[in-house]
Amino acid sequence: MDGSCAEGASGDPGDPFRSLSVRLPDDVGAGPVPVRLTVTSGEDGRVVVRDSRRARLTEEHPNGRSCPPTAWTAAFRAHPEKGLTSTRGMDLRKTPGTSQERHGSGPSGG
Repeated sequence: MDGSCAEGASGDPGDPFRSLSVRLPDDVGAGPVPVRLTVTSGEDGRVVVRDSRRARLTEEHPNGRSCPPTAWTAAFRAHPEKGLTSTRGMDLRKTPGTSQERHGSGPSGG
């Protein structure tokens, strides 16, 4: 899209979960949008996962269909051997390490 990036650390190798968000233009729609991910080891800087996908976005209305904002979302799991995979079967609401650090510019997509 516009080259926006998000970066963050899991904080603990024993708790490697991390959630990242990237702001997208309001008119992004259902996509697809390019997603690139690189995960590096905090210990030695070694690349653990590097992958890319084209994400189809899901339209969500967190405040009800008739109230703004409209949020366009996608979720992936970073698997060490398989790269970016589906989050199907994961309860993302209970995933540890969900504090977020946002980078990028432009209007929020949600």
